[in-house]
Amino acid sequence: MEGRNVLPPKEEAEAVKEGRLLQRFIPARVIFVLLGFMGFNLVYAYKTVLSMSIIAMINGTKENNDRFPGDKVNWDHEEKSQVLGAFFYGYVVTQIPAAVLATKFGGKWIFGCSLLITGIMSILGPFTAMIDYKLFMGTRIIQGLAEGVSFPVMNGMIAQWIPKNERSRGTTIIFTGAMIGTVLTLPITAILSKTHFMGSWAATFYLLGIAGVIWFVLWSVLVFESPEVHPFISTRETRFIIENGGGMKAKGKIDIPVREILTSYHVYALIVTHFGQNWGFLTVLNLMPTYMNTVLKMNINENILISGMPYLGQAIWGWGASFITDKLRQSGRFSITTLRKANSFIAYVPSGICLALVPVIKHNTTGAAVLLILAMTFNGSCHPGLNSTHGDMSTRYAGVLMGITNGLGNIPGFLATIVAGQFTKNGDTVENWAPVFYLSAAVFGVTTLIYCFFCTAEEQPWGRGKPQTTAAAAAATSDVEADEYGGQTKK
Repeated sequence: MEGRNVLPPKEEAEAVKEGRLLQRFIPARVIFVLLGFMGFNLVYAYKTVLSMSIIAMINGTKENNDRFPGDKVNWDHEEKSQVLGAFFYGYVVTQIPAAVLATKFGGKWIFGCSLLITGIMSILGPFTAMIDYKLFMGTRIIQGLAEGVSFPVMNGMIAQWIPKNERSRGTTIIFTGAMIGTVLTLPITAILSKTHFMGSWAATFYLLGIAGVIWFVLWSVLVFESPEVHPFISTRETRFIIENGGGMKAKGKIDIPVREILTSYHVYALIVTHFGQNWGFLTVLNLMPTYMNTVLKMNINENILISGMPYLGQAIWGWGASFITDKLRQSGRFSITTLRKANSFIAYVPSGICLALVPVIKHNTTGAAVLLILAMTFNGSCHPGLNSTHGDMSTRYAGVLMGITNGLGNIPGFLATIVAGQFTKNGDTVENWAPVFYLSAAVFGVTTLIYCFFCTAEEQPWGRGKPQTTAAAAAATSDVEADEYGGQTKK
């Protein structure tokens, strides 16, 4: 069967092993998805906390300072832009190296240690901010370097842990943890910034750091590199994962088909798509709280309520779209490429239209909020679209592909911020902000065309690679068939 590993005769003859400890009650791949989801909660919490807290950090008007207690920093407009973009200077650097290392040696400890390091830097952040903005930028760059591994490494682990017919759902649940992390972080940051608790705005940095350490302990104990090496997983679940395209753990050297990847126009189309996705998404993520505060003049309570809604909408929409995508894939009525392209069209065309309309309605705060929420909600289709394509093209090298596309694709993290800063340097007015939204809408339009005409979700000829040795997995006895929930049925 496609995707099944070769099992040594001795292991084929072993008795069926039941799940042990927690895995006796919860499938190991479900635990992996849940902790992956929680991990990406933190990935984006660390990434987005500054977009809201910076409003309270900077020494501004008397009204703003009275609203937000705590120590203040004196950063000018240019320094503020540099600080907001600093995370992405590091973020784009480690994507490809991390993907290569995870492909060769496994991703568990790379992903786990990345969040531990980011958590420690979060705790140090408030101290460095009060000394010098360059030191604070240093902590953000280190956080970016550490978190740059997250998407490519997780993509590789998803390919090992989640069967093909569950992959859209599993991928979406894990990656929309980022959206839920944003939904929770923005309002919590705004609320804590209004109090004297743990230094006002600094409290969120401290609490996120502590949460990262706790998560690291859980990840270290409960998650393993692949089903083959998990000591507590049931034989039935191992077999089900392997027979349905997962469990691709190789021992020894893996030759990455560098030439084939770098000469594939599908890969370059995927890079451009990822760049366009992140230009629109990160523009809203990094700058929406500032736009609502400085242009729409929303009070803090309105900002708290609205800031997280686009990402909640994106998560819910993404969950629904991924469930429908998996069901349609299982029906066999549509090719996987058709389903991915349909999701990408939905992710970018309606979203681009909504972004283009934001400056048109000017100071209509309700209308602007609704449009921004809808833009990010429709964009949730990128999860069963773009974000699932890497694993379709190559299960074995999904992490490498994600490292390439996400590394180059996150350049907008600092570039879009710099561009927006140039447009708005003469004042935060609707007119100055209009090009920011129009440009994002145009990028989404081009992204749609690139993905629909040049991308594919079909497995590539080089996608399986040529591992030098095979991976072993415990097999169920010959008279037992595994179902997708880890149960058993007699042949």
